[in-house]
Amino acid sequence: MKIHIEEVNVEEILPVRQTVLRNGKPREECFFEGDLAEETIHLALYNNEELIAIASVLKDASEKIATNNQYRLRGMAVVPNQQSKGYGRHLLLYAEDLIQQKAPATLWFNARTTAIEFYQKNNFQVFGKEFDIPNVGPHFLMFKNYEQT
Repeated sequence: MKIHIEEVNVEEILPVRQTVLRNGKPREECFFEGDLAEETIHLALYNNEELIAIASVLKDASEKIATNNQYRLRGMAVVPNQQSKGYGRHLLLYAEDLIQQKAPATLWFNARTTAIEFYQKNNFQVFGKEFDIPNVGPHFLMFKNYEQT
């Protein structure tokens, strides 16, 4: 088993977004606002050469969180037959390392309710109440602050 993470073009992660996060909806519905921004980083985790997990990190602020230098994690997904094997955690830690280099900073995201426990185990905090994203489902805003070291 050879796991590695690469920074890739958004086109490379769209098939996983389409399958896991958008339930096979048309490809054009799998793009996120900010995907093509210069500072956006798209991550792909491979096991051997098979794409297993994806995530994107965008420079984006939530008006609900009162900190400067905010980044947003979007579209984190692990292919269904590879879930619960530690790949998501591996990718999340990589994304956190990127943000730690920009500290002080905040990493935030809208987490599906089914993923709350995963993020809490990784020391993210829930902010506010559950809300619904149309055509996607119930979510919670979650975040973590990173201090300068």
